[in-house]
Amino acid sequence: MSGFKDLTGMKFGRLTVLYRSENGMCSGKPVTRWMCRCDCGIEKTVDGHSLARGRTKSCGCLNAETRKRLLTERATTHGGCYTRLYHIWAHMKYRCYNPNDAKYKDYGGRGITVCSEWLAGFENFRGWALSSGYSDNLSLDRIDVDGNYEPSNCRWATWRTQIMNQRRMLNRDRTSASAMCNQVGAATGNSGEMARVSSAVPHTE
Repeated sequence: MSGFKDLTGMKFGRLTVLYRSENGMCSGKPVTRWMCRCDCGIEKTVDGHSLARGRTKSCGCLNAETRKRLLTERATTHGGCYTRLYHIWAHMKYRCYNPNDAKYKDYGGRGITVCSEWLAGFENFRGWALSSGYSDNLSLDRIDVDGNYEPSNCRWATWRTQIMNQRRMLNRDRTSASAMCNQVGAATGNSGEMARVSSAVPHTE
């Protein structure tokens, strides 16, 4: 198979690949799946894309441990647990790791995670925040909205800056969609129809 890569013996997070399993289906397309053994001893079948992209790192025990730690930390005094900065840190983790959080589908559901340094404790996040321009009139903003919560991809920004960042990403997606419509129109001879489809793609000014 062209482009096939044997993952047998490789390790991804807590998962070690044992052997190739039967192909699965995703969005109507076949995907290569692998039988893996987690460090905790549980074996699980995982698709290759999830392994390679770091979306699946354990049998599920890692997320379970993270949720347990979050619940424990809620009952722990950090010398700042009632501050605005603490709530920002806590909610950042909830929307990435708690499936019951209202915003989980837009964060954890899309594979967005929090770096291990910030997960390890509030003090680490607070240290970065205070040395990176935090103030009560700014909010935590990811520079790349498809990227993770980590020092290299986060900053403190005004609401105006955040909205402009979101518009920039929307316009990028619209440009890509328009280019695709134009290519399809040229190939099929339906340029007029594809132009109308392209103009219907949501965009911002």
